[in-house]
Amino acid sequence: MASTAVNAYNASEEQSAEEARVIVSAFAYSTVALIIVIGNGLVFTVYRTNSEVREVPFNRFILYLAIADFMSGTVALPLFAARYFFKLVLTGGAQLFFEWGFRFPLLLSSFIIVLMTVDRYKLVKDPIEYEISKSNAKNDKTFILVLIFSAVYANIYYVTLAIINPRTSSRKQQLVILTVVNICQVVINVAIPLVIIIIVNGMFLFKLKKELDKFSASQSDSQSRGQGCDDQPLTSPPITTDSGPEVAINLVSIRQSIRTANKDLEADTTNVQRADTEPVSARPRRRELLRITRNLTILVSVYLLCYLPSIIFVYLPLFGFNHDAMPRAGRVATFIIFLNSAINPFLYAATSRTYKRGMQRIICRRT
Repeated sequence: MASTAVNAYNASEEQSAEEARVIVSAFAYSTVALIIVIGNGLVFTVYRTNSEVREVPFNRFILYLAIADFMSGTVALPLFAARYFFKLVLTGGAQLFFEWGFRFPLLLSSFIIVLMTVDRYKLVKDPIEYEISKSNAKNDKTFILVLIFSAVYANIYYVTLAIINPRTSSRKQQLVILTVVNICQVVINVAIPLVIIIIVNGMFLFKLKKELDKFSASQSDSQSRGQGCDDQPLTSPPITTDSGPEVAINLVSIRQSIRTANKDLEADTTNVQRADTEPVSARPRRRELLRITRNLTILVSVYLLCYLPSIIFVYLPLFGFNHDAMPRAGRVATFIIFLNSAINPFLYAATSRTYKRGMQRIICRRT
């Protein structure tokens, strides 16, 4: 009797804890979904109403990323939450729709970040060519191609799973298939998008380093030229004369003129050295490169930090790590991915002055 009572008490405690987890999870999912919808909806409004934002072609990519994040909050997150709360067991077309609806927005955001990095790479590589060829129509065509590619790519995992998962009763075959499925999940859902992002960002940073090295080299050459132009100050020749006071007055005037000329020459030389050391056109260019690097680094770093827990939990089964808490921890890791879609609108305001001003106007107007 005592043992039965203890078991009943433990079961009651577990049920209460599970109910509490469900309530907390529902609140967290709802809050994040609301922030995603409001934040990215604000980005849409700013882009539509603010001509200053639309004039910058790169802001078009921010609009694309906001579309992908909005889809994450309105499609992927509800599907993920519904499967968890209602304990859905999906098969056939329902599972295909779930896998596609869950992965498509997340993959689309990943590939749009790749597009943003490629755009910044083109700007660093050849700014003149970039200014000539940039256009929203061209960016829209590229976005449509990425949209189609992401929609197709989102189904690859499910199709692969259907091909390599035949019905079998052999325990050994089931273990082999499970290993292959885990490997496919890692390669298709994580490794390929991550490798593409790393390669493109590596190319960008390499090109940026070359451009900054050019600035440093030109600065050194300019300093050398400035030092070579440093003429000796004018000196008055020794004059010996026995003439009267008029000649002495003339000599004093000549010495004063020479001193004035020396001061003017020193001032001109200093100005030339400063101008050669850092040309007026180079200083804004250098600041612009550093600003671009900072903004892109913030965006990509936050993206990778939000995806890192999920990447870790995807790799763990390959090394034989299995624990009872793995499913719960995996849900938390997936939830952190959706936080990236909620954080991005705040990053746009923090890194883009035009978006920040546009958001402030809309918020202040409505309040």
